Amino acid sequence: MTPISPVYASIATPVSKLRWTPPKTVSKPADIDFSKDMPWVRDSVLTTALSEINDLTFSQEDIKYIENMGMQLPFKSGKECVDFIEKENIRLYFAKPFEKGVHAQYSFDRNAIMINKKYQNTKDFAVMLAIGEAILHEAGHAKDKDGQSSVQEELNFLGMNAVAHRAFIKKYGKVFSNSTAPIVADGVSIYERLFFDPDPDKKRLIARMKEKYGDLPSGDRLHPPSKIARAVLQ
Repeated sequence: MTPISPVYASIATPVSKLRWTPPKTVSKPADIDFSKDMPWVRDSVLTTALSEINDLTFSQEDIKYIENMGMQLPFKSGKECVDFIEKENIRLYFAKPFEKGVHAQYSFDRNAIMINKKYQNTKDFAVMLAIGEAILHEAGHAKDKDGQSSVQEELNFLGMNAVAHRAFIKKYGKVFSNSTAPIVADGVSIYERLFFDPDPDKKRLIARMKEKYGDLPSGDRLHPPSKIARAVLQ
């Protein structure tokens, strides 16, 4: 996820050790032993993020809303994404990004998703969920298998992030409300607000996309430009 938008300690960190207390009615997903299928995933933050994504169900109403805007989601559930990562042997790791402000990035040559190293040892549960959303986004780029991007491609994947973010809010309530981490405050939370902005013209979304992705083509072979994508380059 560019500005958003790439030996077996493989169970999620217990929530009791994180800086957040879930509502009593919320059930946590069962810990998953990722070493069985993804032995390269050793970091507890990444395993927590993967566990949360694997257990995440998207709202069909939210999916329809985003698709009616002209977006196509690469995955219709978190589990689809995790299954894809496993099938394609996509590596996950923390590293310093090449460009300042990048939260996550997919490397086509390495077939790997890099997450900004500043989040490596986080105990903030909201940040772990945001890392999960970043993994969703970058796995979308991996699914294309072309090493290229466009405004429409980013819109598709950021729209998926908005749907996933709303699913996390529905599940965990105000978990993101007090987070000042850039990956949350200037990343996943922003796109949920912009895509679900009641403004029918989505002027704030267009302005944000112009700022972040205005140097990309409006669309490409795999992602024909929507009305919003074309407006970004006008």
